[in-house]
Amino acid sequence: MAGDKKAYDKAIQEGLDFAWAGKWDKAVACYRKALAQDSGDPTVYSHLGLACFELERFPDALEAYGQASRLAPDEPAPLARIAEIHERLGQPHAAADALYSASEIHRRRLAWTQAIQALQRALDLCPDHLRSRLALAEIFQQLDQPKRAVKEYLALARVLQRQGQGEKALDQCRTALDLEPTNAEARALAEALQMGAPPEEIEVVAPPPDEGASPADMARDKALEELAGIPFEDSPTEPAADIRDFEGVAVSDQAPVKPTLSRPQIDALVAQAIDFQTRGLIDEAIAGYTRAIDAGVDRPAAHFNLGLLYQQKLRLEPAINEFKKAVRHPQYSLGCHFALGECYKALGRIDEALEHFVQVLKIVDLGTVQREQADDLIQLYDALADSFIAKGDREKAMTFANSLVEFLSSKGWEDKAREARHRLDSMSEEGVTMSLAEVLAAPSAESILASMSLSQEYVRRGALTAATEVCYRTIQMAPTYLPLHMRLAEIFGQDGRIEDAVDKYQVVADLYLVRDEKRQAIGVYKRMLRIIPMDVVVRSRLIDLLISSGEIDQALDQYFALADAYYQMAQVDKSLEKYAEALRLAPRASDEKACRARLLRKMADIQMRKASWREAAELYRQLVAVAPEDERARLHLIDLNYKLGRAKEADAQTVALVGYYRKQGQMERALALLQEAVRLQPQQMALRARVARAYIDAGLQEQAIQELDMLGELQLDAGLREQAMATVRFIISLKPKNIEAYRQLLAQL
Repeated sequence: MAGDKKAYDKAIQEGLDFAWAGKWDKAVACYRKALAQDSGDPTVYSHLGLACFELERFPDALEAYGQASRLAPDEPAPLARIAEIHERLGQPHAAADALYSASEIHRRRLAWTQAIQALQRALDLCPDHLRSRLALAEIFQQLDQPKRAVKEYLALARVLQRQGQGEKALDQCRTALDLEPTNAEARALAEALQMGAPPEEIEVVAPPPDEGASPADMARDKALEELAGIPFEDSPTEPAADIRDFEGVAVSDQAPVKPTLSRPQIDALVAQAIDFQTRGLIDEAIAGYTRAIDAGVDRPAAHFNLGLLYQQKLRLEPAINEFKKAVRHPQYSLGCHFALGECYKALGRIDEALEHFVQVLKIVDLGTVQREQADDLIQLYDALADSFIAKGDREKAMTFANSLVEFLSSKGWEDKAREARHRLDSMSEEGVTMSLAEVLAAPSAESILASMSLSQEYVRRGALTAATEVCYRTIQMAPTYLPLHMRLAEIFGQDGRIEDAVDKYQVVADLYLVRDEKRQAIGVYKRMLRIIPMDVVVRSRLIDLLISSGEIDQALDQYFALADAYYQMAQVDKSLEKYAEALRLAPRASDEKACRARLLRKMADIQMRKASWREAAELYRQLVAVAPEDERARLHLIDLNYKLGRAKEADAQTVALVGYYRKQGQMERALALLQEAVRLQPQQMALRARVARAYIDAGLQEQAIQELDMLGELQLDAGLREQAMATVRFIISLKPKNIEAYRQLLAQL
């Protein structure tokens, strides 16, 4: 920076403050002051562009956003603003140019959804924008969505034809036919172009669109396809024909349905019902499906279609009965739950409607997540309907239901669900799984997700001020959408504003607890501890929350961290107190033995550092009982008993150690540990005797004689002449190489 950094920062902050207060003219002045100090910051030009836009100084706004785009050529946001301004000025082609340029940036980043949205907006403004139409077709082709690609290639062909570019139009038709050789519209248009027909004479009836279909519409298409195949089946009793398979009723429990009509008559009935349904003759279709079911076509597909027909006639109770007969079939579960939700909603039974709508969203959402997220997501949805019902907020429940119906009836809702899950997962850290329901319960769901994505990109680029501004602006739209506040807290933390971050996290955690969403609150506390790991108050709250949620293993992990924090702060007694609390919780752990051993080991080590031998010995005694394979604990226990003058207890532990490893067939390991025990307590005669006996049992006579030598010297030094003579006699019985020397020693004694 060539200018005054302090003056620059001050001008930026004042500009943002004025912008937040809606004083755009003063914000413009501040931003220009900042640019006088540093004219190379694209973010400041974007701020200036926004201020000018709000003041409706569109030429100035265009200039500012244009400079921002030149300084940050890989940033699509300024181009989106440029497009918006051109649209306000009545310049659709220029707006489409800017949107096309923005889409190219998104394509380079592989951000396909944003690229598609930019191109679709460009074509809404300027349907004949050739570059946008071709780019959109290419993206759909690249994403392996041939039907959508074909649609765009044919639209491009028509534009080219209207412009008198027949050969190029024909090329686009050929590309479409390469992708979908059976496409009637593409073939007809290509033939017309080859014959040189004028544009106004080419009329092709396009097939009905397959987008914008709700789950019920999609299930209806499956049902029609299944039923249309009945005449081609070998037997009328194929597995798919029996609804009882999906009602948990054994087929043998009921008498089989005996068709009252012949197979050709049943086939004719089904075909007639399908024909009536597709022609919109609802009463006739209802009669046809009813007769077919009575005749033995007891299929989920038939019940589902009959339910839809009843629903269209507003005969909601019969519709509900039919949907319930098909809801357990995997192919129709989603559509049935959606239709049931609509029926109950129409009847004013909002609690029952919510139950089914939540099931719809649960099925959709589970289809987009990783396997390890599924359990968390199931728990979130299981609690969701109960939460709405418990609060008794009918208006909020209706708003949620309407949002869900609108979302699942919108064009490309499956793609939107996958994209929303991708964005939610990018924000989900520390085991916090977010549901689509959280987004749909908030107003302007798509705008929220886009803003979250934009703020994340700003954070990635280090533009924390811009990221903060995006969050504040979006919070105005959806003040109760807590993940937005979480994002803001995260930005505060990265910006070094630790106190602000902690305050924001705490508010969010409190609100989740008010909503009785404990799992979400747990995730917030974990995030908080990333920036304040030594805060014992926050960690204690997390422990309480984990215990009340039944997450005992996680609570115990946090207890270890809490006790360690106290120890690092030199509060040793407090550390031991927390370990003791955890020890009382250990019986509820998934692996009680391992947890108890770990806790006892930590507590014993602290007592050793305090030189509290008695307390340490007791803890090691408990540890050996829980984890007899813990070699270090056994050695410490033998050593501490000797230090405390408990020779008898020490000897008993030595015997136990040898016995344990002998039983395990690991005498070599026992001998190594005994050698270490002797190193720690070289003056202990009983220990030497045990080691010598162990060597003899292992057939290591020379090592045994060495230990007996040391034992004899210790006995002589202690004035135990008789015991020393007994030791020498024992050595002689082993027939050592220098046996005469030992006989002379015995004689001297």
